[in-house]
Amino acid sequence: MKPVVVRFLLGTVLLALATAAGAEEVTVNSILIAHRAGATADGIIAVVNNPANTIAMTAGDLVTLRAAGVPETVITAIEARVAALMPPVPLQPDDPRLVDLVRLIKSGISESIIAEQVRQSRPAFNLSVTDLLYLKQNGVLESIIGALMATGAGPQAAPGAAGAALAAPEELTFEDLVLVGSWLRKGRPGRLVMRGDSLAWVDGSDPEKNFEFQITGLEKVWFTCQARTPENFCYQINFQIVKGDRYRFQDVNKESGANTSVLKVMEALRMYFPQLSFGSPDA
Repeated sequence: MKPVVVRFLLGTVLLALATAAGAEEVTVNSILIAHRAGATADGIIAVVNNPANTIAMTAGDLVTLRAAGVPETVITAIEARVAALMPPVPLQPDDPRLVDLVRLIKSGISESIIAEQVRQSRPAFNLSVTDLLYLKQNGVLESIIGALMATGAGPQAAPGAAGAALAAPEELTFEDLVLVGSWLRKGRPGRLVMRGDSLAWVDGSDPEKNFEFQITGLEKVWFTCQARTPENFCYQINFQIVKGDRYRFQDVNKESGANTSVLKVMEALRMYFPQLSFGSPDA
């Protein structure tokens, strides 16, 4: 048998054994041995692409393989396999505002508040392919992406208006709240509804108990909290009307350790009415 044929068969056998063996570590030496034994490029690529095998090579090893005459298709396959095994590199968006948007989403702020903020954003978003990939990589909902894309169709704000306060939504509802009465009266469940610059209490059982007040007429807004580790548990939001009444609203799920409802109210007020005085009236 001719030496060339022997080397070819030997290389093929080596590759077949490596493929069938299961977990193999593919190194620069194993590739060189197979190549010098006459293994075909397709045979070596089959070993490289075997999901049971691991690739243990550096950029310097690829230089060694090229210098030894290993086919470029083999080297390309190695590069692709190494890239597939590496953790994805986090993308950075072309529009830096998207970084803050993702941070807000991951903080737990409700989708409706974020979508409304997006709709009011100026200048409008003009998403690039990189921006879209960044949003998908960070798990941003399609509804938020749609709101971002829709801003491009809206009118542009006047120059210098980018830092202005966001316009309050026509209507934004906060469920699962309890209006706290005096110690002689039991709290009343219901919901708060933000309509422009007003807040309306919608009583859960008696419409005659409904009332409304102007947000711009608030003197103070603050939380009532319980000290606990690792941070305070704020379960109640309080409103002091200028020279008027004081209203207190607790999260209906306070006893189970939840405070999402009151947090949403505070988030919306800070977002749409940043000029308000936030903090205890005694501060």
